[in-house]
Amino acid sequence: MKNKLINLGIILLFVVGLTLVFINPIRDYFVKRSADKLSLDHYTAEQLKENEQQQNDVDFEFEAVQSLSITDVLKAQASSDNYPVIGSIVVPSVDMEVPILKGVSNSALAVGAGTMKPDQKLGVGNYALAAHYFEGRDVLFGPLYNAKLGDTIYLTDLDQVYEYRINHKETIAATDVDVINDVPGQTKLTLITCADFGYNRLAVEAEFVKAVPFKEMTKK
Repeated sequence: MKNKLINLGIILLFVVGLTLVFINPIRDYFVKRSADKLSLDHYTAEQLKENEQQQNDVDFEFEAVQSLSITDVLKAQASSDNYPVIGSIVVPSVDMEVPILKGVSNSALAVGAGTMKPDQKLGVGNYALAAHYFEGRDVLFGPLYNAKLGDTIYLTDLDQVYEYRINHKETIAATDVDVINDVPGQTKLTLITCADFGYNRLAVEAEFVKAVPFKEMTKK
């Protein structure tokens, strides 16, 4: 009986160990799967505009955002068809492509980047987005840690493609929420993600370059 209990304990420790080793890759796989599912290949410009007008279940309380668990990711898989996708953000230099959703609810941030202000518009004022970061992982806003000053960022709503160029990157306190405020006379993009295990934030700022009709852009 004693030997059976010992063997059972060893098996349980082995299972727990395997879970701890593979939990992050499993989470990453499902996050990427959701991002692919919400790719703009599955939407029209009209659908994105309708989502932009959606008001129900849209949350802009970034302070209430919690760490992303595997449970959150799996729940997001089940309901991702109903998420208000309004565009996509691409940073070619770091191979980052993430769907943009309205608001920063925990469910929205489990599958993409969320808009941080209710009435913000692409190419106007300070367009602010937030997304999760996992250390050493290339999902969601993780690749931003490898982005450099001068790198190009593209955002699109399938009507226009908005080009921005990174001109500032720094770690800020979690309380420095004023970085997403509009600045008179400036048109820019601000991207926010976690830093220092959630105690601080990485803020990437990019200046607006130009907007080009989507149909005039090359496929590349």
